[in-house]
Amino acid sequence: MKKFSIKKGYNIKLDGNPSASIINQPDSDFIKYHPSDIKSFKTKLLVKVGDHVNVGTPLFFDKKNEEVIFVSSVSGKIEKIELGARRIVEKIIIQNDKKYKSVPFLEKETKETLLKSGLWSLLRQKPFSKIPHFDSVPKSIFISAMPTEPFAVNNEFLFSEIDNYLQSGIDIMKKIFNCDINISIESKSSFKNLKNVNFFTFNKLHPSGNVGIQIHHIDPIKNGTDIRWYLSMQNLNTIGYYFSEKKINSYKYISIGGNAFDNPAYYKILAGTPVIDIIKKTSDNTRYISGDVLSGTEIDSECSMNLNDEVLSVIKTDSKQHFLGWLMPGLKKYSLSNAFFSKFISNRKSILDTKLNGSTRSIIPMGNWDKVLPMNIYSEFLIKSIIAKDIDMMEKLGIYESSPEDFSLCSFVCQSKVEVSSLIEDGLNLIESEV
Repeated sequence: MKKFSIKKGYNIKLDGNPSASIINQPDSDFIKYHPSDIKSFKTKLLVKVGDHVNVGTPLFFDKKNEEVIFVSSVSGKIEKIELGARRIVEKIIIQNDKKYKSVPFLEKETKETLLKSGLWSLLRQKPFSKIPHFDSVPKSIFISAMPTEPFAVNNEFLFSEIDNYLQSGIDIMKKIFNCDINISIESKSSFKNLKNVNFFTFNKLHPSGNVGIQIHHIDPIKNGTDIRWYLSMQNLNTIGYYFSEKKINSYKYISIGGNAFDNPAYYKILAGTPVIDIIKKTSDNTRYISGDVLSGTEIDSECSMNLNDEVLSVIKTDSKQHFLGWLMPGLKKYSLSNAFFSKFISNRKSILDTKLNGSTRSIIPMGNWDKVLPMNIYSEFLIKSIIAKDIDMMEKLGIYESSPEDFSLCSFVCQSKVEVSSLIEDGLNLIESEV
């Protein structure tokens, strides 16, 4: 077992960490899917308003990846389909009849079964962080058992409390794809008894728990066709559940945290549950983020979380302006530089809020990005090549190894207020469209 000690990074101190308890959320009357939020996905509907669906009924697929389908997590009636600009499918609403009648189980342990059951949609690939093409084959599969982002799911706790089908999931993936399965764990982990996998250990300094960082250190990506697959521990468990219990698992466990939520904990929910059904009450000064506060996506409380997110961040917004705040000693200003006195007392009494404290400025090379990016990449030069749309230079500087979530701390510490993660996303989109 190879050990990696990440020294560049930072663990942000936030209020509202989830407690070590699991709450069973009552099943919602309506389930919502948002196909337009799926990365590199062009939706083709398989249902219409008024159709009856069962658990596992195909709802839509990708026109560019036509064998990959998404299935219903409930049985009931298609209540509404909302279209946006250029007739993009933005929302599918299903009325849950709470009978949970399911489509027949597919017994063969094959790639076709993963596709037809909707389980393929749980897989993703690097580069581009998208669902793999249906005829692609992975060089290797990566799984992080130790996510490190704010409010991240503690898999050690979660899998000590729920039914564990991880070994079944590993055996199925190994049988179908016959490739290396790499799992990154903490030095002391209950997952060490899993078989047919390669183990690697990382210390828990964010972003060491990100799959992109782990791939960079274990088996770096060389070019756009040098593909690695990855999935979460819960998605691996869902695959194992399907072949062990012979039915689809429509539930997932999410970690809810933040200073605007009264009961931060782990919640068991139906896939597609609207946020409002979990939170119960809303406020004008509350922000709902599907994912963590560094790399997640802000969503409306009436929407459901993004399909692969396992963290819901509920935080207070603050628009109050501080007159000449930069002149104050800043005893309570959160800082990773020496700009305020709070840095010298380890930010113990500091308060984090959502203010930007200024507008975007020219990129000033101070080395702050590299202090929190544990990758052998010249981050500032890469960002400048993306802004210049210099594809050749982007490739030379490591764009294929880059993911927005891996650069999210760079955005957090940037003295110039540059949205580094967004620029990485722009670069990847440009590369994907051109190559």
